[in-house]
Amino acid sequence: MRAAIFDLDGTLVNSLPGIAEALNHALAEYDLSTHPPDLVEQFIGNGSRMLVHRAIGGEPVDSLVDEVHESFLSFYSESLISGTHLYPGIRRLLETLHLQGMPLAVCSNKPHRYTVEIMTRMFSWVPWTRILGQKKSVPIKPDPAGALSIARAMNVPASEVAFVGDSTVDFETAKAAGMHPVLVEWGFTAIEDLNRTTASIMSTTTDLRKFLQGPHGVS
Repeated sequence: MRAAIFDLDGTLVNSLPGIAEALNHALAEYDLSTHPPDLVEQFIGNGSRMLVHRAIGGEPVDSLVDEVHESFLSFYSESLISGTHLYPGIRRLLETLHLQGMPLAVCSNKPHRYTVEIMTRMFSWVPWTRILGQKKSVPIKPDPAGALSIARAMNVPASEVAFVGDSTVDFETAKAAGMHPVLVEWGFTAIEDLNRTTASIMSTTTDLRKFLQGPHGVS
């Protein structure tokens, strides 16, 4: 692989504590049922608005989703780093890849301003080619537009880029972009769901590093 694009939540960092805290504050504000973190984990993957929609449950009206979503974003600006931490081995992985000259980037469905804040506060030691979160000008994953714009910025053909994530959304993004899909087992998605894809699946950051350092074509 000549370059790597990483998802953020569930791939580079475990951000579940802060997300669950903010989500439950927002739900409680509207007298809605709150959820334990292990259930909130299942709501993550398709952007913050869908997170709220799933947490409310059923078929909530758009106006309620919008109001709770705004509340969630407000609370999340306070709990952003609460409990958030790098997964074991991530720092060494990124440092090694950078020292070897591999272009690195992040493409997340987390709102862009929060993506940038986490990356600035927790990954300032990595010279990222681009950091891209959810923004109105770019469709959310699995639409490949964001990933392809990053590949262009890297000046690397999509077929030589690994898209590394922890969910079927990341797998679908990689396939749509013509990139090599790589999924990690330590994230927010059940392993049996990962195994239903044709992605290259990594159980440790050591395995991931060795894979990214090797020659691979698009699956």
